[in-house]
Parts: sequence; structure tokens; C-alpha cells
Amino acid sequence: MEAKQNRTSRLASLPGLCLLLFFAIVANYFQAWLISAFLLLIFLFCLGAYVWSRGVCRRVAVSVEAPCSSCHAGERGLLKLTVRNRSFFPLVWLDVIVPTGQKPLLRPAGAAEVSWFLLHGEEKRQTGIRERFVWLLWQQEIAWEEEYQAMKRGVVPIDGISLAAGDGFGLSVREEWYPLSRPLRLFIYPRLVPVQAERLMRANQEAAARSQGHTEDPTILKGSRPYQAGDPMKKINWRLLAASGQMITNVYETVQPGCAAFLLDLESFRRIEEKEEGGTKIVTRYVREQSLERMISLIASCICALNERRVRTALVIPAYGAHEAVLCLPREDSDGIQESLEALALIDYRAEDMAFPYEEFWRSSHKLGNIYLCARTDGKSALEPLLEELGRGRSGIVALSREQDGGEYNCLYWEDITPKPKPEQEEVYERIS
Repeated sequence: MEAKQNRTSRLASLPGLCLLLFFAIVANYFQAWLISAFLLLIFLFCLGAYVWSRGVCRRVAVSVEAPCSSCHAGERGLLKLTVRNRSFFPLVWLDVIVPTGQKPLLRPAGAAEVSWFLLHGEEKRQTGIRERFVWLLWQQEIAWEEEYQAMKRGVVPIDGISLAAGDGFGLSVREEWYPLSRPLRLFIYPRLVPVQAERLMRANQEAAARSQGHTEDPTILKGSRPYQAGDPMKKINWRLLAASGQMITNVYETVQPGCAAFLLDLESFRRIEEKEEGGTKIVTRYVREQSLERMISLIASCICALNERRVRTALVIPAYGAHEAVLCLPREDSDGIQESLEALALIDYRAEDMAFPYEEFWRSSHKLGNIYLCARTDGKSALEPLLEELGRGRSGIVALSREQDGGEYNCLYWEDITPKPKPEQEEVYERIS
């Protein structure tokens, strides 16, 4: 939705004021006293509006705070804004526009569409959130909370606020850019989808049994002992009970889940077309954007689900274009989930070639645990030979669709992890010039 822009009347501009004064003098020269007085009155009125609007926005103080600077796509966030009029004159009306970038990542809560604005001094339109105030008196302060709806993942930088004020008669409108002393960055994490974390945990049970472990693995039988009062019924060995008539309780190994590392294969989500025109080879690259967004949402959902079950996770994103490689590792003092979600929110892949981080990966390889290669299909990936050269073959693959007949035994597909039916296979391509 294109928001209407406030415009200054031409009469309240310097050329308009000069023209009014000229005609007032001409009417006075020809002794048209009534017309001259009327033009002079209009001139003084427009001159007052022009002088009033020159510095009115410069005496307005604005502050913006975000109680929580991050949320997932589909959720709602909150901004706290404060406006104070330090001018001696009251503000008849004041527009406060919070620019949210050139991508439609969020919109005001309750709004059906995104609002677009052409801010003062800018050539391209931007999305934004606008709030209008009427009769802001001298030294008056207004504070309010603005709720927004996150639509897509990404990062919204808020470096300043656009202010627009007018005299109420439509004669003079003044727009000013108010830079913030503390710029904000709103992280919109990928949309979360329901996942079956048990499938991932079963696939991730490679850690050796440890006495200090905190999770019992019912698939690893450590031994047995006579039944004791208070033992749960599910641990009773019913086969031995039926054969010998003795109550025997199974004792399972306690294991500590290892780390699950997700390696995103970005090149699997691009398509390259080559054709010749007039003897010239033309290469066009496309991004399967819908599939890439689904995979990013799936990775974020798996990381959050495993983190809730106290399974450590890691994230590896190869370098592409001007973006450096990302290696988010689990740490002792934190789970590292915030760094991984921020890295996923910052992905802006445009079908560039990938560059694998050899040195960083080699130094941190012992911390990654099981490596899951995340690709569009279960076909051969360009990253598999690189992992084998570094001595770390992938432990499994997470794919959206099947390409090979029968697939791989260690491949987890979209329908295996998500309980909901698989979405339609329509691809949305974005052409990259």
C-alpha cells in the first residue's frame, strides 16, 4: 500500500512568496486597494507558515526502544517510542515514520498490507510504520507502544526516524531525518514449523555411553538385576518373566547426546541456464527461493527442538559472494542457539558460488559431532568430497525431496521430520541479473 505523502503548498515556498508580494505591489500601484490588501494578507499568512515550519521538526526529540529485538516470522514484536516537543510553538500535526527497509519484512499489527514511503532525500521507496499525532503542545511528551507483525525472516536496521510536521492548513509541510543515538537492529528469525525431534535424536545417538550421562538410551542394554520395589513396569523383562517366572529389571546405559551440526548446501538451491545468442554464451542463475526458505525454516526448527531437549547443535554456512562463512559452535557457557538463528536470518543468497571454510572447519571439527548435510534433494552434493578430504564424511543428509530411487538409508526427508503433510512442489524462482 502506497502511503500518501504530505506536500507543501507552492504559495508557502520562496517563489510563491515572491510572486504574492509582486502581485500585491502591482495591485497597490494600480490602486486596486481591496485586491492588494487581500494579496498582502495571504502573503503574511503564507510567510508565517513558512517561517514556522523551518525549525519546528528540529526541536522534536524522538527515542525508540525494543524490549525484545528478535522474534520468529509469524510472531509479533513491540517497539516503544517517545516523542517530546521542545519547541515554543505547538505542533498541529506530526507524522512519525519508522523506516523498516526496502524489503517487506514486517508490518503494523492488524494492518492488511505493508505501507511504502518515499522518505525525504531518498530515491527508493521503503517500508515503514507511521503514527500521526495531533496538537502536540509545548514541552509535551507522548510515549506509546507500537506492535508489529513479522512476515519474513531478515534483519531490519533502524538508524533513524523520519519526522513530518505541518501547520494544519496544508500550506507548509516540513520533513526532517532524526538520527538515533543508539541504532536498533531487529532480527526476524526463520519461521518455525512443527518437527519430530525424536527422529533427529535417534539418528544422533552415536555418543558412547558415559557414567555421567543424563539420558537413558532404551536401545542399549547394560545389564539386568532382580526386581526392586518402585521399578517402573516398562523396565521389566517380560520375556524372562514368562520363561522363568522371575521378575527381572532391565538396566540401560546412560548416554550424553552428542552435537548435531547442520551444514547448509546453498548451491543445491540454485539453477543455472546456459544458452547462446549470436555466438555469445549467456549464463543465467536462479534461486529456488521457496525451497531455500523451507530448508532454512526446517534447520531453525530442528535447532530449537533439539535445544529444548538439551542436545547441543552447531551450524555451518559456507561463504558466498561478499558474505563470509559462518561457523556457530556450541559453547560451555551458552547453547549458541541465538547465534545460529541470527546467522540463518542474515542469509541473502543470490546464486553465487560457495567457498568452504577449510581452516575454520578443520580447527573446530572435533566439536561438531554428527554432521547433517542440508540440501534440496538427496542427490550428490558438491560438499561431500570436501568433507571426505577433511576426514569428516557426513553422518546423514536432510533433504526436502527425493531424487534417487529409494533414497539413502541415512537420509531424513521433510515428511520424516515434520508431522504435517508436505507442501506443494511449486517452485518460485528469482532471477539473478
